[in-house]
Amino acid sequence: MAPRVIPAPGVLPDYKRDAREAFECLKAGGVIIIPTDLGYGFMSASNEGIERTFITKEREKGHTLGVIGTFRAFKELNVLPPEKVEMIRVLTQDMDQTLNTVAPSVPLDHPRLAHLSPENIARITKTTADGTTTLGMNIGESPFLRELGHLNDEDGQLMIGSSANITGTGQKLRVEDIEPKVYDAADLVVDYGLQRYHRYQRSGTILDVVDMKVLRIGAGYEILRERVKKWFGHTLIEDPVNKTDVVGLSYSIKTEHA
Repeated sequence: MAPRVIPAPGVLPDYKRDAREAFECLKAGGVIIIPTDLGYGFMSASNEGIERTFITKEREKGHTLGVIGTFRAFKELNVLPPEKVEMIRVLTQDMDQTLNTVAPSVPLDHPRLAHLSPENIARITKTTADGTTTLGMNIGESPFLRELGHLNDEDGQLMIGSSANITGTGQKLRVEDIEPKVYDAADLVVDYGLQRYHRYQRSGTILDVVDMKVLRIGAGYEILRERVKKWFGHTLIEDPVNKTDVVGLSYSIKTEHA
């Protein structure tokens, strides 16, 4: 059966209304496809739904999913020194930067993790050589994601997922481009059209917060790199494509109607 799509034809987006519907679908154990600015995401909060997303994406064992949430959830679920927490706060809250993080996890009996099956815990965590359990997380900063994250935080629900595509086929930037197998596995689709960072043709940056190592260069990375160096004194690796040693000037394009 095809998923329900919101907003319905002829209805304008309303991020609070749409986030509430997405939250209720998650609460009922469903799977949702939602906009993330980087592309469309494939999410659930129930063990069955997480399993469905993992299988549908054709993920292999050892290939992780991520927690998708707010800065509040990041603080709750990671164990970091105050200066690292403040860095992530500034980047995601004050600077409105979407960011994927890898950081040491709280104990896995934490109330927001305890309900997860062993299989799903293994899909969102990794163990380092020194025995530290790390958690992968996306802090999304669009109005829709903030509202959905707030609803999840207030409820204690945890949203887990990845991009809405078969593994290895690339982030989908419009709902129309999502593979039928993935689309049909969802219960609800929030269609906000072409995503904001489509020009990058990249998914999100992943930052190891402890070692300050970049695990993946994503959309907007050159901006993140400048901010991290300017305010926190860390020099991250250079983006091989979007270099910022010389940025040039900006010009507008006038049309015949100007």
